[in-house]
Amino acid sequence: MTDPRSIPGLVAMAGLLACGGPAPVSDAGATAAAAAKGVVAKGAAANGAEAPVAFAGLDRIRAELAARRGRPLFLNFWATWCAPCLEELPDLAALAAGEGAGQAVFLGISLDAWVTGSGAETEDKVRRALAGAGVGYPNLVYVGDQDPLLEAFRLPGAIPYSVLYDPQGRDVSRWEGQAVIEEVRRAIAAAARKESSPPPPETAPSR
Repeated sequence: MTDPRSIPGLVAMAGLLACGGPAPVSDAGATAAAAAKGVVAKGAAANGAEAPVAFAGLDRIRAELAARRGRPLFLNFWATWCAPCLEELPDLAALAAGEGAGQAVFLGISLDAWVTGSGAETEDKVRRALAGAGVGYPNLVYVGDQDPLLEAFRLPGAIPYSVLYDPQGRDVSRWEGQAVIEEVRRAIAAAARKESSPPPPETAPSR
């Protein structure tokens, strides 16, 4: 049976679900998963700041990444029908809101539009999942063909999937599946130190 987290099989998800395949996690399930983590109160959304959500094509995503250069950037690909994604969100929300990642910015990319389209239903599902997990950082719902996104970000075909960029926009770390939060924290700190380190002294030219 097709893995419900697999990106290449997303276009066929609607038919798969209608035939009794793996069902997407409900909005209530998303909230329950977040509450079970016990960190909803730490998320920015729980403090009244709702996560900004917008539909975006590949060009918009690239522009958003470029606009955030200057600090480490953690990029997370996820979807509301992906149970591991929902389990990971509260931890990412707590990390983004905590002091440990104060030098980084976070951005989520939802792939829900590939299954439910780019309408109000999709936006509502994404917003509910983010609120339930306590996420306050911005999220873009990707609208466009699969292949350009897979190629642009070298996605392997399963989510959750995350990429850490250094302040210059260089890809420095990747996580396939749920990220180990302490690993993410250390990688962010390393990327930030790289930016703050003074350049090596210039050597005198040989005569």
